Amino acid sequence: MAPVDPLRFALDTAPYRSGDHAWVDELDRHVVHPGEPHHRMGTRAIDEAAWLRVDEHRATEIALRQRLVAEATDEVIAVRDGSEAACDEVAATVQEWLVGHHPETLVDWDTSIAHPLVRAGLAVQDDLCVMEHDGHDWRLTAAIVCFPTSWQLADKIGRPQGRIHEPVPHFDATLTRRVDTFFDRLAPGRIVSRRNWGITPHPLLFVPAYEALPRPEPWDVEHLWLRSERQTLRRLPRTGAVLFTIGVQLAPLTALRGRADVAARLLDTIERWPADLAADRVGPHDWVPMATTWLREVAGDRADRGSSV
Repeated sequence: MAPVDPLRFALDTAPYRSGDHAWVDELDRHVVHPGEPHHRMGTRAIDEAAWLRVDEHRATEIALRQRLVAEATDEVIAVRDGSEAACDEVAATVQEWLVGHHPETLVDWDTSIAHPLVRAGLAVQDDLCVMEHDGHDWRLTAAIVCFPTSWQLADKIGRPQGRIHEPVPHFDATLTRRVDTFFDRLAPGRIVSRRNWGITPHPLLFVPAYEALPRPEPWDVEHLWLRSERQTLRRLPRTGAVLFTIGVQLAPLTALRGRADVAARLLDTIERWPADLAADRVGPHDWVPMATTWLREVAGDRADRGSSV
């Protein structure tokens, strides 16, 4: 079967250029730091009310999720036998949260959808990944992932934590054990969040493989976008599964004008990373100088303060 072309699901980028970019300020020193990203999980506890994301792009993103489920089903949904109880609990948890915190969104809760995880995943902007304990491992047993960041769900389903992260530069066995231990100790009722980030010329939400996309022309800073995943983790009390949510947010890199402190952190981090990691997070090597040159202009004198920013 031929891979699905991400450009079929391209967005109208105008609302993302002109929208609320306040989330960019969350790229603080806990998220953006010179060390390798996975050496710090960077998690922080959040209140129940802040669990999932409901923002100005909700209608657009729910509609896109519906299209992807209908037109690219095998790319965005994967469910293993035995995950039924955990999926039921995910759906009940998501619905309870929507009732309690955003009842106006329940218009998107479609009871005609048979599978509970899909029903939940089409009512929220965030992707939903179910991790279940299997011996000494945590495995991905079910997921609806409409907005992947250069990975394919079919390659991850059923895998333990370490193998899920195999393509990520510098994610080794030590870090796998650290993440597994974090999952083991996550108590029901506690919700944590973290962010990652990257720079891309492709303002798409559905991106299973960046390398398959054409290089934009003409090529300048106006084509560059910040892409960040707001991730959350919570333990489900009945089944003991961990629900991992991923909410992708986009902003043009130019949203950093007037945010010299964020620009300086990004600059300092990119310049200290090894070349393979910079390429993974910013793109091919010739993209990196373009991004860093522009960031240095925006950062101004803050760029000279390095990691102290």
